[in-house]
Amino acid sequence: MNRQQTLTRDQVDRYVVLAQKGENNAFEALYDHFYDQIFRYIAFKTSDSHTAEDLTEDVFVRMLESIQKFKPLGHPFSSWLFRIAHNRVIDHYRKRSRDRNVPLEKIVATVADSGSTLDEYVETKLAMHEVNQAMQNLTELQREVLNLRFAGGLSIKETADAIGRNENSVKALQHSAVKKLRHLLQPNGNFSQQLA
Repeated sequence: MNRQQTLTRDQVDRYVVLAQKGENNAFEALYDHFYDQIFRYIAFKTSDSHTAEDLTEDVFVRMLESIQKFKPLGHPFSSWLFRIAHNRVIDHYRKRSRDRNVPLEKIVATVADSGSTLDEYVETKLAMHEVNQAMQNLTELQREVLNLRFAGGLSIKETADAIGRNENSVKALQHSAVKKLRHLLQPNGNFSQQLA
C-alpha cells in the first residue's frame, strides 16, 4: 500500500506544530508522508518485511508519544524521525541477539504472506544477504549514509542533519561507499570471489 503523501518541508513543519497541539489530522498527514520512507529504511536494515512493518508502526507510536519534545533548531523533522527509526532497529537487533531461534512456522508464514514462491523468496533473500554482507566491508557511517539516502529516500541535507555531518561529508561518504560496493559486488570483485 502506498501511503506517501508528498509534502513540502514548510508543510511538514506546519503539520509538526499542529501535531504538537494534538491535532489528529496532522499526525495522519505526517504518517502518510513518511511511512514509505521509514518502512524502506527499516526493511533494508532488517531484510524482513514483517519486522519492518512492526518496527515502522512502533516508530510512529514513538513519534506520537514524544513529538512534544521535538525542537527543530535548524534540523528537519525527518532527521528526528529517522533517528527514532535507527534506534528502533538497534533495539530490535539487541533483542534478537538474545533470542536467536526463529520458528519454522514464522518462515513459512512470511513466504505465504509475501505472495511469492519459495524460490522467488529465497532468491530475493540471497540477493539482499549478498548486499548486506558486502556492506559489512563499509564503515558504519558509510552504511548509515547509504541506508538513509537510498532506503530512506532522504536528501543529502536531511542525511547530513540525521548523522550530524555537513553535506560535503555525506557526499564523500556516499561516493566512497558506492564505489567500494560496486567493486565488491562485481563478478570479479573480492567479495564475489569469497562467495564462490
